[in-house]
Amino acid sequence: MSGPGEGIPDSILEQAADWLFRLHAEPDDPETRNGLDAWIAADPRHARAWAVAGRAWAGTGAIGPVLTAEPAAPLVVPLRPRVARSRRWRVAGMALAAGIAALALMPFVQIRLTADHWTGAAELREVTLADGSRVVLAGDSAIDSRLDGDRRTVSLLEGEAFFRVAHDRARPFVVRVPGATITVTGTAFDVDVTGNTVAVAVAEGSVSVAHAAGEESLTPGGSLLIDRGTGTVHRRAIDPADVAAWRGGRLVVADRPLESVIDTIRRNHSGAILVTGGGLDDRRVTGVYDLTDPARALRALVGPYGGTVRAVTPWLLVVSTS
Repeated sequence: MSGPGEGIPDSILEQAADWLFRLHAEPDDPETRNGLDAWIAADPRHARAWAVAGRAWAGTGAIGPVLTAEPAAPLVVPLRPRVARSRRWRVAGMALAAGIAALALMPFVQIRLTADHWTGAAELREVTLADGSRVVLAGDSAIDSRLDGDRRTVSLLEGEAFFRVAHDRARPFVVRVPGATITVTGTAFDVDVTGNTVAVAVAEGSVSVAHAAGEESLTPGGSLLIDRGTGTVHRRAIDPADVAAWRGGRLVVADRPLESVIDTIRRNHSGAILVTGGGLDDRRVTGVYDLTDPARALRALVGPYGGTVRAVTPWLLVVSTS
């Protein structure tokens, strides 16, 4: 499982943080914007560091003009001398540095310490568990399994997985995710965890899903989406053949929050995807998207709502909304 800051030297993360401050201080200065574009284009690690720094900046609560407008086309130009920062900027800088360190290292370390199987971005991996059950992991996904004695428990720590469970009536197979528990004795189903949702869809057999609002049974073609913030549950019938279609490079969604769909597409992009602006938070979407081409998938996703997608580098896609 790849952490956001894995492989990025501290010096490059510091440069990204410095660019954030400069752009925040002079958001309308073309020289600053052109210099930023040139820096991002100079090294793939710069694009990744810019994405990490932007998320950390948002986490400090200081989000402002920095991420609400796209940089201009790359152009190498001389940069202005640095302006001395006030005490307010020094304090903000400390918060940003701490945010970058935490964001870049903690998820990676926590997953590696806990998971027994994981994938990187745009990677699919099938594993066979000790009981004979098979699990296909989507990109940027991780599981921790406990199969001993009379229990079979798997925690989906992050991402998405398709389970084909070996039948054992005496030992139910339990998948734990934030806000829900899925229990089966032998079946095939998909579980998807994003920042705000948990989705379960059944291809074969039946599953029982326990969540904060109660417990529900799903049979082939049955799916539900749980809002992790509100606990709201949406049920919808789908074609069983579309369950875990991502294994074949297709993303099939029905009445899903647009934000969670972007989270899924992120798993299939080796670089970073940044979303700037607003206006799409309440959108729900239905459609089929090509996961083998994340930029194309994003354009098809946000285009109908006035959004645009710009490839700043092959490793950085910027989704702009109004």
